[in-house]
Amino acid sequence: MRQVYHNLCTYSADLFGINSALYELGGLIVMHDASGCNSTYNTHDEPRWYTMDSMVYVSGLNEKDAILGNDQRIIDDICAVAEKEHPKFIVLSLSVLPAYMGTDVRGIMRLVEKRTGIPSFGFATNGMDTYVRGAGMAFRAIAERFCPPATGAAAESVTDSPKPDRSASASDSKNLSVNLLGVTPLDFSVSGNVEALEQTIKEMGFSIQSNWAMGCSLEDLKKAPEADVNIVVSVTGLPAAEYFYEKFGIPYVIGLPCGEKAMDVMCEKIQAAHHTKACHSLFEQAQPVLQKAEEKLQSESSNAETSWSGVRLIGEPVHCASIRFYLENELGASNVKILCPMEEDGGILRMTDVHATGEEAIEAFLNSGDTVIADPVYKRVIRDGKTFIDDPHDAYSGRMYHDRGWIYIGRQIREKIN
Repeated sequence: MRQVYHNLCTYSADLFGINSALYELGGLIVMHDASGCNSTYNTHDEPRWYTMDSMVYVSGLNEKDAILGNDQRIIDDICAVAEKEHPKFIVLSLSVLPAYMGTDVRGIMRLVEKRTGIPSFGFATNGMDTYVRGAGMAFRAIAERFCPPATGAAAESVTDSPKPDRSASASDSKNLSVNLLGVTPLDFSVSGNVEALEQTIKEMGFSIQSNWAMGCSLEDLKKAPEADVNIVVSVTGLPAAEYFYEKFGIPYVIGLPCGEKAMDVMCEKIQAAHHTKACHSLFEQAQPVLQKAEEKLQSESSNAETSWSGVRLIGEPVHCASIRFYLENELGASNVKILCPMEEDGGILRMTDVHATGEEAIEAFLNSGDTVIADPVYKRVIRDGKTFIDDPHDAYSGRMYHDRGWIYIGRQIREKIN
């Protein structure tokens, strides 16, 4: 019974993460499930549904086909729609029942690609994992298919061609271009954080090569290998970042510039990544910085120490760790811990942080601190006397709390947390 949710809800599913990651790229996106799955996605998890067209469909799996395994119908349906709509690529993902049936989704899509001549992807999702895993698979698949490394004669010509010297000065960041990996409204909503992120990156002195994937087309994403450094702004962007590092040698930096200190440190990390070709994280020096913050606390008033002692965060790991960086380095907070309720944490959490999905464990963790920063749904399990700061997360509560959204990128974070 510990797996039963009485007061809380679950995060957006893996196939919805695929939809969100690919929504703006001009592809035909099909969820293999009974009718109704599409409505769940577009009315709860997709804030762009009523303002931006996208080819997101559901297969309409019926009882007969589920029992007999009639894959030919879905192949024919997908090919018929593709012939009419002319998508740039085709995607099929599985919900719980098709996954349980053992549907050969990759085999189906090989047949679809052979018939249509359109790049096609099959994702063996299950409807039970979170959006993080699905969006990560989608971003990596797009990178592998549309940003392949040069081979043969093409590779030799690239190697022999002269390249601009951008390593002359470590302090000169104006010539560096970056890709933003892992941008979807499931994590960034439509409350202005995507725009704030792009503006802050430019303010730091970098140009943006591509945004994976809000406000960019598939053609823009194809130019991603031309960037100097990748910035992983959520764990959904890490699989693509690893691909670009393996195939093109483009290093990545994990983190969000939440606050002035984070902006300065990330600027240094991006420059260092470019010059050393090594990957970095905003949180690499988190423990030494925390010690300095605690020393600073000892010299400040007891009121300040009490107000930011024992902070608990829950949600997407990069988001939470970036807010913790701000709390510790600019507000002198101590004892800040994170609970990760997802499969992936990007390797950026501390030994004192927690992985948990059960409601009982989540409730105990959140109530172990004095201040909680979380999606408003979590307030249902918070005891009286705790300070609660709303941090709406579309992947958790959907559009329920859009009116409580706030900007946490750049200097604007001070308007909410200070």
